[in-house]
Amino acid sequence: MKSNTYIFAGGGTGGHLYPGLAVAEALRRIDPDAKVIFACSSRPIDREILDPLAYTPLPQPIQPFPRRITGLWRFWRGWRGSLTLAKDCISREQPRAVLGLGGFAAGAMVRTAAKMGVRTALLNPDAIPGRANAYLAKRVDAIFTQFASTANCFPTHVQTKVRCVGCPVRAQLTTATREDAIQHFQLDANKKTLLVFGGSTLAANLTDAIVELAGELAELRDSWQVLLIVGAERQGDTDDAMKQAGVAGVVLSYCDRMDFAYAAADLALCRGGAGTIAELSATATPAVILPYPHHKDRQQYRNATDLAAAGAAIIVDDVCDATKNAAGLREELLPILQNPSRLDEMRQNAQTTSRTTAAKDVAEWLRR
Repeated sequence: MKSNTYIFAGGGTGGHLYPGLAVAEALRRIDPDAKVIFACSSRPIDREILDPLAYTPLPQPIQPFPRRITGLWRFWRGWRGSLTLAKDCISREQPRAVLGLGGFAAGAMVRTAAKMGVRTALLNPDAIPGRANAYLAKRVDAIFTQFASTANCFPTHVQTKVRCVGCPVRAQLTTATREDAIQHFQLDANKKTLLVFGGSTLAANLTDAIVELAGELAELRDSWQVLLIVGAERQGDTDDAMKQAGVAGVVLSYCDRMDFAYAAADLALCRGGAGTIAELSATATPAVILPYPHHKDRQQYRNATDLAAAGAAIIVDDVCDATKNAAGLREELLPILQNPSRLDEMRQNAQTTSRTTAAKDVAEWLRR
């Protein structure tokens, strides 16, 4: 009889971990006795996300591939250590399957599992595969994507492995109520809420731009409030700036209840990470998206394209300047806040993009 253990490999950001957690939840619904091990990175964000949950974390010494030659030895040492850890873990646990979540922390475990004859698969929620998934694609048995166009990014002989199922999102994300969310964050139930966040690694450019717009947001305080997630280092000065300007709302360092955040939100201002795009779609949350500007392949722009084409989102360039970013949001964000009918239209459009079965589809493949 096959083992009832599954290894999920990846981490370093919430964008890699949260889709994996959605699959783990779906797997536990299919098989309540399933044991799930998260072979994660050694970054603090991984333990912050995983420690409160009923899964086994397995931090790896692996490091991102260095941009400078001086970091090669550190990378190589972490890679070799992670290969040894992976081999020991697989030999001990005899997993039924290994799922790569993307990013540098997926490489050693997925590669080792494939060499040892374990069924392997990749989650690839981004429109364009990252380096780790591109490296692993030819070694795995299946590749689960969010966008149909992603298949064209892989070599022809790999494309037959691609299954477009959407991006897994946690079930609780779509079950929270607005009433509970408003109470949780101590917001005003009579006002609409603008949710501003930059993902698990946050985004200083979004925060800086919103602070620049604080005066205009304060003028809308009778009808709008802001739920702003900025990180511990920025919470104090941002909260002071928003209060001084007279903006209604709450500034948080971290949010461990994004289900409540989406339930409270009437509009989001955010990055274009694959997980964020999937969550916006699943919760039918209209959005203004500032894609991360430093990816050479413009990955987050590609991620946001389908929502924008559906009329559920607007893409604004992040030009890495607070004043210029604020000017762009002044042209695109403020008119939505001032036009309820346009906001309603965007929400209706967002409802047409929802795909919520991805976690179950991936979990069923792992279980087979």
